[in-house]
Amino acid sequence: MKLNNIIFHPILFGIFPILSLFESNISFTPIGEIIFPIIIIISIIIPAWIFLKIIIKDNRKSAFIISLGVILFFIYGLVFFAIDDITINGEDIGRHSYLIVVFVAIWILGTIFFIKTKKDIRNMTTISNFISLIIIGVMLFSIAGYNLENSGSVKIEKFEMRENEIKEFPDIYYILLDGYPGKTSLKKVVGFDNQKFLTSLENQGFFIQKKSYVNYAHTFLSLPSILNMKYLDDITSKLNDTNSNQSIPYELGSNNQVMNFVKSQGYTTVSFDSGWGFTRDMKSADLKLCGDNKIFNSEFLIALVKNSILNPVYVKVFETSKVEGILCIFEELPKVKERTDQPIFVFAHIFSPHPPYIFGVNGEIRNLKNLDPHLETKENLDKEAFVNQLIFVNKKITQVVSELLDSKDQPIIIIQSDHGTAFLFEDNVENWINPNNEMIKERADSINFIFLPKNTTNIFSESITPVNTFRILFNHYFETDFELLDDKIYSAKDRSYNVKDVTHIVIEPIN
Repeated sequence: MKLNNIIFHPILFGIFPILSLFESNISFTPIGEIIFPIIIIISIIIPAWIFLKIIIKDNRKSAFIISLGVILFFIYGLVFFAIDDITINGEDIGRHSYLIVVFVAIWILGTIFFIKTKKDIRNMTTISNFISLIIIGVMLFSIAGYNLENSGSVKIEKFEMRENEIKEFPDIYYILLDGYPGKTSLKKVVGFDNQKFLTSLENQGFFIQKKSYVNYAHTFLSLPSILNMKYLDDITSKLNDTNSNQSIPYELGSNNQVMNFVKSQGYTTVSFDSGWGFTRDMKSADLKLCGDNKIFNSEFLIALVKNSILNPVYVKVFETSKVEGILCIFEELPKVKERTDQPIFVFAHIFSPHPPYIFGVNGEIRNLKNLDPHLETKENLDKEAFVNQLIFVNKKITQVVSELLDSKDQPIIIIQSDHGTAFLFEDNVENWINPNNEMIKERADSINFIFLPKNTTNIFSESITPVNTFRILFNHYFETDFELLDDKIYSAKDRSYNVKDVTHIVIEPIN
């Protein structure tokens, strides 16, 4: 059968943008994220193609009309961002009301051309099939090459877990506020004094570490390190600088030692869908909450929408999913205990005050057209917007803490962050590759607030870092004998595994 008798270019042109976006974000995007959009696009293309074929009674012409529509659909966002904020004679041409009309007009004119043309388009079909095969082949080859290059197995050291008789252990709430800076950088870099919030927690019995630092500068290393009570030397020492595959630390974080340990002690483990990485769906969790919107809470799907002709609804989709997800966690946190009679370990990764800045001081939703979760983008360097969102987070945390402490059996509450802010980095890629000392300090500055039930002596010191948090906690409450690790701080070069010990830069020596 000749290639010009087989028509498949509309389907391949429809799949290509999905594969392309996946390939661009392959290091931190699970392959399962592409299945739903591929099914949706094929489910739209095939019926539309059949419908057109029935109407115009020409399969090849119908195919070209569909391919043109698919291409216009997916390049819309790229064109919009290219001309956004461009003005001609004082008129902003980067408006959806203008651009959509242009794109629809192009498709209509293209449709008329293909319907009216008397030319033999069999060769065009062959060429289009060939081009679609090539670009899909190149994309699949790139994806396969990446997986081969980054498939090196890394042996992860596991702790020996011991079964214990179920005792009257306190509930444990581990709340991680993404990108929440410490008091020092918050005041020095951002210009905001957070003492009022800190004092309110102190008055409720929290230990407030005056100077707290993360062990790693990026979430994909920081959080797995915390949840596994160890440094990730067995990963960072074996993976090269160019390896950007985050699946190994993701797996380590999703199926982690902390949650598995407390499960062995009779706890029910609970997690929330954060909208980010492995904390969307924790394997170690017995109960997973706030995950009703997993499809539309997908950063991959949101990015796909952003780059398509659906861009005008992008902000609304993104905004709604992020807002609902974060508010759901704040709402459900105090209610978790109602779901089980067993002691509970609750892990809540809250993607705030990290960008995008979607909340105002009182929780009102900000209307931004270019919402973006990446720290280094210009729209996320708005310090005022950041402070407003942080104040709102403070209010919600205060409410959650008050409700948790109002219970008869007070729980252990740990509130930490995975890294600080990145305002000094600006929107400069070079700063992420070679940060100066002040940037390193800003990024490492974090929070560590710990509440222990009444009549419990504070077991934490001012010098601890997150890698030792659960070692200390478990040694005290479960009579384990975890050795405390040296407190070290690492800066990662441009989010790679090329980490550098910057402890001497961040931690001031004690005289």
